[in-house]
Amino acid sequence: MALFAWLDRLLRRISYVGFLAASALLLIVGLMGATDVVSTNIFLKPIPGMVELSGALLAVIVFLGLAEAQARGSNIVIDVATQNMGPRMKRLSGIVSLAIAGTLMGLVAWQTTKLAINSWAIREAALGALAFPMAPFKSLAAFGAWLAAAEFLRQLLRLIAGREATIETKVGDDA
Repeated sequence: MALFAWLDRLLRRISYVGFLAASALLLIVGLMGATDVVSTNIFLKPIPGMVELSGALLAVIVFLGLAEAQARGSNIVIDVATQNMGPRMKRLSGIVSLAIAGTLMGLVAWQTTKLAINSWAIREAALGALAFPMAPFKSLAAFGAWLAAAEFLRQLLRLIAGREATIETKVGDDA
């Protein structure tokens, strides 16, 4: 049991670091966009590659932030079907939905990993004014997808064990 508790805390910390990285990248993308808009409108000269770089970073931001959003229960929840269920049915519904979501996220992570490996193999570069390598971006997105899949599995195992699936406490806390 101590191993599971350790893995649980480790995954929560890695998810939180991914969330911080996604947040920093979001700030950078916002600053890049603002700089490009100012450069385009004041100096009549757009910054080459900003659109392509922003697009590549957005995929990384989404995947790196997904695990922490799931861990906190911050994703959109439509509870029309479950709001009137009893505790047993809600738990069963949670188990089924986490199993499906985890499986689908695992498939997304697997396919994203294949894309990243292929990108490294062919030395893929962005098409546009600035040809930068795409493999690092795809690799970070794949890492984020695997992190999200692991979070779904963590929540599934917690729910099966009879514990709350989401954690709404700080990362350092043992929930």
